Order: sequence, then structure tokens, then C-alpha cells
Amino acid sequence: MCQGRNFPAMTTDTTIAANSPGSGGRRAAARGIPMWLLALTLAAFATGTDDMVIAGILPLVSADLEVTEATAGQLVTVYSLTYGLGAPIMAVVAGRIPHHRLLPAVTVLFAVANVLMAFAPSYPVAMGLRVVTALAAATLVPTALVAVGRHAPAERKARYLSLVTAGITLSLVAGVPIGSWIGAALGWRATMLFVAALSLPAFVGMLWLPRHDTGPELGLRQRVAPLKRPVILGTTLALLISGAGGMMPYIYLAPLYRQLSGGTDAVGTLIMLFGAAGFVGVLLGGRGADRWGPGRTLAAGLGTAIVMVAVLAALTTLAPAGSLPFAVLAGIVVVWAVGIWTISPPLQSWLLLRARGADSAILALNTSGMYLGFSLAGSLGGLALAAGGPEALPRASVTLLIIGGGVLLLAFTLLARREEPAAEREN
Repeated sequence: MCQGRNFPAMTTDTTIAANSPGSGGRRAAARGIPMWLLALTLAAFATGTDDMVIAGILPLVSADLEVTEATAGQLVTVYSLTYGLGAPIMAVVAGRIPHHRLLPAVTVLFAVANVLMAFAPSYPVAMGLRVVTALAAATLVPTALVAVGRHAPAERKARYLSLVTAGITLSLVAGVPIGSWIGAALGWRATMLFVAALSLPAFVGMLWLPRHDTGPELGLRQRVAPLKRPVILGTTLALLISGAGGMMPYIYLAPLYRQLSGGTDAVGTLIMLFGAAGFVGVLLGGRGADRWGPGRTLAAGLGTAIVMVAVLAALTTLAPAGSLPFAVLAGIVVVWAVGIWTISPPLQSWLLLRARGADSAILALNTSGMYLGFSLAGSLGGLALAAGGPEALPRASVTLLIIGGGVLLLAFTLLARREEPAAEREN
């Protein structure tokens, strides 16, 4: 996966090269970031906003479509599940379509489905359109990661991958709050138009995607085969488990905040801090993987998350209810978010080195594990909260993080070493 060395390095000059669309992606924005990379980051931002923004406008959607809030909330659940289950399937189905054609087409589909969502006359129609937008997103984000893996300079591969993932994280900080504000001011249908509008500049920037697709031509059986490899399944399972553990306290920040600091008035601030710190964590994960290697960066990020959630578990058990200063809780949330979001870029970089030409299916499966982990975090966290109260949430979280770390260690060592002799025989 070193074909990116043929891609010209971006200069740090603020001048934008006046190249035409399709000229190998050489047009760059300020500070040397390729135009197509900005477009892919914006597209990821749009999909992340689309996923979670319903939560911010839930009462509006519920009242307008004449369903309960619990029923309206399934628009979020169905999106995440469709994304998680659909990503590997769409990677196999669309794996032979060149990226410079597939990505703009899927972006248009994503935008049109959200425009139609803004005019949905009923809940069943809205649910069907959520499935369409989720399938479009499940095709778009993994394909964007593959495009980055193939066309990024070798020495910046993980950093470029981290930018796309950071687009999803940034949606928690900016996209969801802005969409919720638009919904409160203009109605929830305007929010869906806002999500669709984000796709327009992303589509335009994709016109500068490199035209040379360096991936090998693989048959259907070859595209499906990686999904059965133990090392790939192991890392996906590890990401699912650790993602569920790492995001569980985020989903239930309100009851944790009430238990530890005795309030809920600043829960929005905690959510914003988590998203901002997660954005930093993703970028650090990319830089760390390029500089120190994926293994060390993963260990540092996961270890940090485990320590911080363990601290939360200890505080909920030992500290008197409502006694923890808000600033201390905020500091723990920030460090924990940096740690958990550091994981994704080095893991993607490590997987690309073992893709054997099937990078689309592998990254799609990896993304699928992440989204299914998020869904699992909500359901398992709800069970823990109902069974043991807020104190049970960080205990369940740290348990899942330790199990996920153990599975990841197994995949990085034993499973990966078993595959190396087989790969050498194939060559």
C-alpha cells in the first residue's frame, strides 16, 4: 500500500495550484491539504451530523410525524444499524467502481435522500429514507478512507486517514449543535436541508479526486475473502468491544454528571468538550501512527481511556454523591475522549498494510465494527444503568475496554504472526 509515493507532495505554500479537476488530485488548499481530502473530510462530517442530529430535534420530529419520542428515536438506531451492517456489503458490491466516480455519485444520493427527508409526509417514509442515507454513508466513508490510503503520501498516510475520521468526530462538536439550533429556529425539516447542503461543497471538492485508481482488479470471491481472515475479524471485534466500552459513558453523561457533581445543567458543555477532545485525539492518533507506529499509538490511546474510565468507576463508588467539582469531571472527560478517539487512525493504518488488495472490504468492516459498537454502547449501557444505577456504567465500560484491548493484543500478535507465513507462501 505504498502507491501514494507516486502522488506529488503538497507544498505548505498558501497559493492554490490552478489545476483542472481530475489532474491527479494536485490542487491543494492552504497549508498543503489536497482539495479532495478536504472534500472527503466534509463528507464524513455530513454523515456524522446526519447520524446523530435527530437526537437534538427529537421532540420536533415526534410532534410533526405524530409518533412518540421513543418511536422517533428509532430513526437514529436504524441509521446506525444500517450503516454498521451495510458497510461491508456495500464495499463488496461497489468495490470495482473507481473512486472518482463512486464517491461523487454516492454523495449526490446522500444529499437527495436528505432533501426528500425534509419533505417526508409520514414516519414510514422518513424511516425508509433514513435507510437510504445510511447505506449511502456506509458506502461513502469507507470508500473515502480507501481513497486516502491509496493516494496519500506514504509518510502522511495515517495523518490523512485521521482527517477523514476527524470529520465524524467534529460533527459531534459543530454539526449536531448547529443542526439542532436550525431545527429549533426553523423546524426539523430545515435541519435535514442543512445536512444536504453540506454535501454540495463536498461534491465539488471530489472533482479533484485522483483519476488513477491503484487498487488491483479483484473478483467477487477475492473481495469477500478478507472478511473471513482471523486477524481482520479479530481487530473488528476488538474495535466493536472497545468502542462500546469507550462510548458508553458518553451516551449516559447526564446520569453520571448527576451522580458525581450533583447537576445536569452543564451536560451540554461536557458533550461539547468530549467532541472537541475527540477531534484532537483523532489527529494525535494519525500523527502518532506515522511517527511512532500503529502499535505504540494504539496502546497509548487505549491505555489512557482505560485509566480515565477506571477513575470514573472509582469516583462513583468512593466519592460522596454530588461532591466532585465540575472542573475535575470535565478534565477526566477530556483526557478519556482523547484516548478513545486516538484508536481509529493507527488501526486503519495497520489494517491497510495487511489488506492484500482488498482494502475496501477491510476498512468497511472496520467502520462497521465502530458503528455497531456505538449501537451496543447504548443498549448495554441502558441495561447497566437499570440494573445498578450510574455507578454501574463506568464499571461496565472499563470491563469492555479491557476485554477489547485483550482481543486487540491477540490480533496484533498471535493472529498476525500466523498470517505472515501464509502470505509469504502466496508470494
